[in-house]
Amino acid sequence: MKQETYLKITWSTVLLSLAVVTFAWSRGIDWSSGQISAYQWFPLFGLIAWITMAGHYYLGTMRIVYPELKKPKGYKTFTGYLVLGSLLLHPGILAFEQYRNDQGNPPASFYNYVGEGLKIAVLLGTISLLIFLSFEVFERIKDKNIIKNHWTAISISQSIAMTLVWVHALRLGNDLGEGWFRLAWFISGLALIPCFYIIHREDFKS
Repeated sequence: MKQETYLKITWSTVLLSLAVVTFAWSRGIDWSSGQISAYQWFPLFGLIAWITMAGHYYLGTMRIVYPELKKPKGYKTFTGYLVLGSLLLHPGILAFEQYRNDQGNPPASFYNYVGEGLKIAVLLGTISLLIFLSFEVFERIKDKNIIKNHWTAISISQSIAMTLVWVHALRLGNDLGEGWFRLAWFISGLALIPCFYIIHREDFKS
């Protein structure tokens, strides 16, 4: 594969992914109403974070299969800030709004929002968030021997977190509904399985 082709695939994947989740979200909140509350805003950032990280896996797998390919300039910076910002905004907006409405602080305020029967789904999201944020730290000190020696475990933890968030969204995500976007979410999650295999096989090799 040529680098130019990969460049087009990369940015097309980013733009198409963002467009799809935004479209699905906007339909779910009845965009035409013109009134969007904080409770409607926060799910969008969860969708953006996951689909962007899924793109990292898809495109990273392509670079393993075609070792001559390089990350396009600006891709890591743009998507990195997009993911980090979305990871913080998704629970942050909900926590702030629940606090304003006298529902306390997380995790109790999150449980109050979703109800008793969905506590586990909230817990999955919380665990995933901590794993993702820890990666932000580990990546910045990856030259340290202790991080190098445990990089395979760190890499696997990210895949586990991706899976947990996928389930978290299926249980809590009203935007997924029962239609085409739910099917797309299933396919996107299943498409990660071969990516996990190829990426972690390389981890163990190195």
